Amino acid sequence: MTADRADLSTAGPRIHALDTLRGFALCGILIVNIYQQVVFRGAAAGSAPRMPLAVQLLFYERFYPIFSILFGVGFGIFLRRAALRTDRPRLVLARRLGWLFLIGLAHFAFHPGEALTAYALAGLVVLLPLSRAGGRVALAVSLVLLFVGAQLVVGYGPIPGLLALGYALAMLEVPAALERRTGRVAVGFLVFGTLAVAWIALRLADVAIPFWNVVGGPGGGVSLLGPLAGVATGLAYCCGLLLLLRTPAGPALSAVLSPMGRMALTNYLSATALLLTLGPPLGIDSTRDLPRIVGLTVGILVLQAAWSAWWLRRFRYGPAEWAWRCLTWWRRAPIRLPSPAPVS
Repeated sequence: MTADRADLSTAGPRIHALDTLRGFALCGILIVNIYQQVVFRGAAAGSAPRMPLAVQLLFYERFYPIFSILFGVGFGIFLRRAALRTDRPRLVLARRLGWLFLIGLAHFAFHPGEALTAYALAGLVVLLPLSRAGGRVALAVSLVLLFVGAQLVVGYGPIPGLLALGYALAMLEVPAALERRTGRVAVGFLVFGTLAVAWIALRLADVAIPFWNVVGGPGGGVSLLGPLAGVATGLAYCCGLLLLLRTPAGPALSAVLSPMGRMALTNYLSATALLLTLGPPLGIDSTRDLPRIVGLTVGILVLQAAWSAWWLRRFRYGPAEWAWRCLTWWRRAPIRLPSPAPVS
């Protein structure tokens, strides 16, 4: 069976909470990227200690775990839905990841340290083989990968484990059950929130935190505790946002963040363009330029929120998402939404 034009979409019923979480993660990632791309002029490596303490504790390596897990979830959902449209879903998915790698390479020229190339490579090397395993096996593998990878390399090390964790959650049907599991989400918020607060308290108290590494790595490796604190904080944010979505503020939050999340690739790439275009004229070159840093960050987020909502009222996908979909299936997919029927 081959995919014809009508079969290019792998869309099923959208899990709107995932779109909202993805949009939320983009907001946090932008705050870190503005320091790495504008303040430190693209020097991502080793820039964390120079960031304001609040950014280190609340944003740095707190939001990319969310984005990474959601990428793994999307991998699982795409694979399952693609299997309904083609006899070779893994080949389609491999092509999708290959195109993502090329997009990431082009993006890397402007944003050293970007994540798309890492996601594509980890997807090809880890997720594709893992896709033949069940959800419980994938969950066990993800924890091992996260434990080992987090000790090997700063930043990129946890990504394979986080992607595998997201895939395992998708296979275990966790995303589809989010709206029904308020109690479990609340427990997760309590557990991960406690761990996050404890880590922040230790850092603020200037307590000597031991270096804990049992696998080694380049230059002695990375202490496991820092990356795990970042993952725990990110999961606490996820659970907290999911709980907020159940309150009267939920529809407003979703209305702003969900369109941004549906256009995650477009917004991730366009944020780089906006940062590199608007940052230099504003003269931002120091962490002391806080008013301009905040103004640029808020301005980009407002622009992307408005643009995403406007675009998706007219089109099925964001521009980058549409191009990626066409390249994945190697056919042109319809992008415009149907015109509303005239009222008689």
